[in-house]
Amino acid sequence: MALNLDNIVRHPGRAASEQIVETADKDLFLQLLVPVKKHLYNFIRKSMNFSQEADDIFQDTLLKSFRYFHSFKRDKSFKTWIFTIAHNLLKDHFKTGRGLVLIEDADGLPVDEDPSIPRDVRDIYQAAAGLRPRQREIFYLYYYNEFKVPEIVRITGLTRVNVKFILHQARKAVKEIMEVGQ
Repeated sequence: MALNLDNIVRHPGRAASEQIVETADKDLFLQLLVPVKKHLYNFIRKSMNFSQEADDIFQDTLLKSFRYFHSFKRDKSFKTWIFTIAHNLLKDHFKTGRGLVLIEDADGLPVDEDPSIPRDVRDIYQAAAGLRPRQREIFYLYYYNEFKVPEIVRITGLTRVNVKFILHQARKAVKEIMEVGQ
């Protein structure tokens, strides 16, 4: 998950001195990224159902957010802003219809190596892996990343009613999956 931000931002046609992001902006970006990095990475992994392509989406999210950091409004939530970028990249990925290559453990289950999460919560997340991509994304934004509905609306561009409906459908589907598995 290490990322070297040096020389990422390039603007064709500008002088070299104008092409490099100011050190202050780079430092501020990294300072804002640190508290959300793990949640962002896990959100992307879970939204992609632990696909090997999740690392590419994560890196693209970091690169794109750094490249456009100058457009980030400092009075807004950085977490919401960067998750919006991730959401848009995920949406683009799923639009292309590319299949997911799953990372699995010896039991054939997606890898979720966070032992700090209680077993029953991991069971719920595992059930949520069976949701459709949009439901899975909304589910993880709400439960894992602890975004409130208005923040999810800003991230996804969906209406409040639509977010609530998708969240309701996701909860219902997770419950059904878990009941079948017992």
